[in-house]
Amino acid sequence: MRIMLLAFSLMMSFVSFGQGTTTGSITGKITDINGMTLPGVTVIATHTPSGTTMGTVTNEEGFFRLENLRVGGPYTVKATYIGFGEVALEGIDLRIGESQKYDFEMSETITELTTVEVVASAGNTGENAGASTHISTEAIERMPTLNRDIDDFLRLTPQASGYSDGTSFGGMNNRYNAIYIDGAVNNDVFGISSSGTNGGQTGISPFSIDIIDQFQVAISPYDVALGGFAGAAVNAVTKSGTNKFAGTAYYFMQNESLVGKTNQQVLDRTTADDQPTKVAEFNKSTYGASLGGPIIKDKLFF
Repeated sequence: MRIMLLAFSLMMSFVSFGQGTTTGSITGKITDINGMTLPGVTVIATHTPSGTTMGTVTNEEGFFRLENLRVGGPYTVKATYIGFGEVALEGIDLRIGESQKYDFEMSETITELTTVEVVASAGNTGENAGASTHISTEAIERMPTLNRDIDDFLRLTPQASGYSDGTSFGGMNNRYNAIYIDGAVNNDVFGISSSGTNGGQTGISPFSIDIIDQFQVAISPYDVALGGFAGAAVNAVTKSGTNKFAGTAYYFMQNESLVGKTNQQVLDRTTADDQPTKVAEFNKSTYGASLGGPIIKDKLFF
């Protein structure tokens, strides 16, 4: 029995070590117009596209914390308290691993407020928690990419540079990077691929870029949820559905006419009369589709 308990404990420790940050959080403090803290205020955050909500109440010192929130947005945060007018803040977008701080000031009233003043502190915890780069959904959609590979997007990080078949951060070997997909480690554990990613030896990306919602590239995080790497932790979360059905379809094609001349050494890409030679004939096609929507409105999505 003791051996089984020990094995279970070790297994749980490895599982805990492999977890990355996949959510965001919202914190803040609520006071009245005189600066007095308000305990017991109800604070509710609503993810507008899906209708899902997360709620809490302020503690004795007026502080609240909404954790484990789905990244993205926009969110609407509302604070209500008996004898005070409701205050709200709309258009909040959460990024992976960041804690955004918003302070609210509530006024006593028995009628609905026509003017709402929201005071927010500059800077977010996630933004100040070490060197990191956030790659949003909009950036992924705008970025040109030749091979639809993760390295095309990781180069947005100032500390990144090409190394072997992968990306090096801060001069470290790319094999020392850690790649998390929805909190699960996605490294090349066998050390076969020079890119350091699963499937790298076949010349493909470890996952389809179309499934990714956003990336976080952490160089020196202060968060203990990210660790076990030297170089960078590439933390990614996948897309999820909303209350609306939506889908995409795509097709990409390459051949020798679209890549120009060979990119080898000068001596290898020229003929005897010093004329550049074209690459050999080839055809490469990539296609796919995605579909998302609600299974149970405001609760369950695919």
